[in-house]
Amino acid sequence: MLAKGYRVLVTASSKGLGKAIAKGFLENGAAAVTISSRNRENLSRAAKELSGVGPGSVYAVPADLTVREQVEELVDRAHELMGGLDSVVYVTGPPKAGRLLELAPEDWEYASRLLVLSAVWTTYRAIGKLRRPGGSIIYMSSTSIAEANLDLALSTVLRLSLAGLLRVVSHEVGPMGLRANMVLPGLARTDRMESLVRRVSQSRGISAEEAERLMTSGIPLGRAADPSEVASVVVFLASEAASYVNGAIVAVDGGSMLRVL
Repeated sequence: MLAKGYRVLVTASSKGLGKAIAKGFLENGAAAVTISSRNRENLSRAAKELSGVGPGSVYAVPADLTVREQVEELVDRAHELMGGLDSVVYVTGPPKAGRLLELAPEDWEYASRLLVLSAVWTTYRAIGKLRRPGGSIIYMSSTSIAEANLDLALSTVLRLSLAGLLRVVSHEVGPMGLRANMVLPGLARTDRMESLVRRVSQSRGISAEEAERLMTSGIPLGRAADPSEVASVVVFLASEAASYVNGAIVAVDGGSMLRVL
């Protein structure tokens, strides 16, 4: 039970990787998990599903991560509901897919709030609430920060800022007894993957099955990840088993990236 007794906030967690991460903590003994989403219907459904996973409590707090006041209230409310905060897992919904010339300036403005400013707001609020020593922040990013994906221009450009934020935060909070790390998921079986498969299928005039085979052809393990496989890495990084891991960027991509460092 890597997370026994933990109180964890997972942002943007009504579905996809966020929901899988919340489930992973509950399966590993978390005392309480707070999930969030701007979609109240999805949030309520996810809370009901997760409540049956383990003995830990599940709290649901609606929040739009692009609105600073809601982000700050989310962290405060999670701390209040759970009686403390041991870990914060920062997850966001995906930005709009598309190449540079398919996007408008307004897309960049919105994505900047979604992918960059929301992380900053979450971090500031979390630092003051996390357990000391032993608390941690885990940022969920994307392999697109390491290898540019031209079809995901917003993600490629803006998520790269999170790597810089991680470096600053891990050095600043280390002396406080806190840790900060980052996970780079590759292709995982979520709604996002389904939308990308459709995009490739339509743009290339091939079937969805062919599109998926094409997208997974560069993965040495030969398949996309199950969300639970990403979640298990996040739970480990939050746990005492990773007590000396700080400032790390961990790819969970089946070995698809060819970079050496």
